[in-house]
Amino acid sequence: MRKSCCILLALLILLSGVNSFAYTTDVPVNFVLNGNSVNFRFKPIIRDGVTYVGLQEIASKLSLSYTAFPDHDSVIVSNGKKSICFVPYDEHATVADLTGTTDSEYHYYILAAPCIYIDNTLVVAVRDIATVFGQALKFDPISNTVYLGYSQDMISDNVLQSAQAKTYYFQNQADFELPSYGSGYCWACSYAMLISNVVGYEVTPNDVAEINSSNGSSGAYCHHSQIATAFGVRFVSALSEKSPYYRGRDFSSGGTYIENPTKDDAITIAAMKEALDLHPEGIMVRYADFPHTMVAVAYDGDIILFNDPAPSSSGTYSSVGRYHAVPFSETCVARKGFSISDVTFIQALSK
Repeated sequence: MRKSCCILLALLILLSGVNSFAYTTDVPVNFVLNGNSVNFRFKPIIRDGVTYVGLQEIASKLSLSYTAFPDHDSVIVSNGKKSICFVPYDEHATVADLTGTTDSEYHYYILAAPCIYIDNTLVVAVRDIATVFGQALKFDPISNTVYLGYSQDMISDNVLQSAQAKTYYFQNQADFELPSYGSGYCWACSYAMLISNVVGYEVTPNDVAEINSSNGSSGAYCHHSQIATAFGVRFVSALSEKSPYYRGRDFSSGGTYIENPTKDDAITIAAMKEALDLHPEGIMVRYADFPHTMVAVAYDGDIILFNDPAPSSSGTYSSVGRYHAVPFSETCVARKGFSISDVTFIQALSK
């Protein structure tokens, strides 16, 4: 009897040791997206060798649509070209081709780890997001940092060269010494970039700001028509009026509204691609909720490239810009938590 008790005790000790090893302590990790440190409400962690991140949060930061189906206990994440359907605790997911260019409409995908709930947050293995949506993924064990983002290798050389050939100005550019290190002058830089591309000669942010100032304003407010007239250009519709994405014009600013009542990122991306096909010199993209303007200059697949005039640093002038021909996920708008579909309107100019 005593021998049996000793054996039972030994087994209990052994099992408790195995159990404590299987459920190791969660290790928090740092997260860098397209070269920029980002914060999450659910702090990314490593659990049992898998790096988990909140599914809805990572979808938002990567400008992916996120649709939950509570009745079916599933979630679909999409970039408009490809989608993946997760079912919590299932080892498989369904990946669908939305382009119609492959033989099979969908296929089953074996996940690196099932989607699970941690602290009431649905989390996903970062590797699965990287694999499905073509993201570059690296991990630095010394700093405990995850690096995720579009690799420049994924953007074709021709597209990147075309985008970088477009005029690029940024707010705290030392050449121009805009007031207050360019704070509030994204509109001047964006107008100057686009007008230069259209007319074929250099128009600087100072040139644009001077026109605005001579009409009694500065900062975020723009005298749109006066600026266009001063440089011999005119506002035109950024989209064909027959386009399914066309919702009308704002003639005071020359802006074109995108028909997208559900704020679907895929629709906004498709509309911007169509606009860039019509206006390869670029289109201005305006966000009112986070007052900012930048220029969309090219696209590769569903990656829209932007010349973002956001300052490269604060409280100083700089000779180097950071946001020349970058994907939306690298723009200051995305870093503030907005999606590409939060755009207010887009603008196009012509001679």
